[in-house]
Amino acid sequence: MNLYLDCEWADVLASELVSIALVSADEKHSFYGERDPLPTNPMPWVRSVVYPLLERGGAALDDSTLTHRLRDFLAGFSHPCIHYDSGHDRALCQYVIAGFDVPEPEGPITTVTWVRLDGLHSELERWWQAHPEQQPKRHHALVDAMALRGAARRDAR
Repeated sequence: MNLYLDCEWADVLASELVSIALVSADEKHSFYGERDPLPTNPMPWVRSVVYPLLERGGAALDDSTLTHRLRDFLAGFSHPCIHYDSGHDRALCQYVIAGFDVPEPEGPITTVTWVRLDGLHSELERWWQAHPEQQPKRHHALVDAMALRGAARRDAR
């Protein structure tokens, strides 16, 4: 199963996860989660652009629950293949799968194949132009994962 990844982070080093999303190639499966609590000292841009897009409520998960739910989601596929366009996204996703800093995280462990997608800037911009209704949610991890999926598949629909 091909999955497309996007993460949002709070700091310049891209080490403080804010939210994470995966969407399947067929768009029938998706995962979205936000950290709870959120990083307390995000960059001003993150505070003004990313934080207002967050859903909170049921999407806001402590680190242990976020790991458990992501592991359960990935275990639902026989061979998950995660496509990403930023090494920061991959590192943050691996950090969540590994359980953050929890000594023995819960949830099944699934082997993941990673595929880096390079050179998609033009295709991503085409996707955003073809989906003006999504522009207000640009930098919401799930919408950005959908954009990556569309760009990778050269799908402007």
